[in-house]
Amino acid sequence: MYIWSNSEGAISLLYSRPVFIFFIVVLSALFITILMQNKKQLVTGLHVITIAIISLFISGLILFLEGIIVDDLNLSGDTISSYMFLIIVALCVINSVTYSFKNKKLQ
Repeated sequence: MYIWSNSEGAISLLYSRPVFIFFIVVLSALFITILMQNKKQLVTGLHVITIAIISLFISGLILFLEGIIVDDLNLSGDTISSYMFLIIVALCVINSVTYSFKNKKLQ
């Protein structure tokens, strides 16, 4: 756990890896759902875009804030979190592209 104290008190952040793992699992499940759907619409384009935007925004914000805190403490950054963020970005792009191709193929 990161603990940073200043004149206002202590700010503590929990590990960020479980959040990144959660988004990777959700985006992977979405990818499998997109691949498995046939003519029945289980997932719409709004679902794909909304999940992608929310996961990118929250994981990017966590990575940014973690970088600020690590910089203030003069520590080195977490490379695993950076790789997990890149995996999330890749899954968001893959989900969007797969849904668009699959949707054109179904129509």
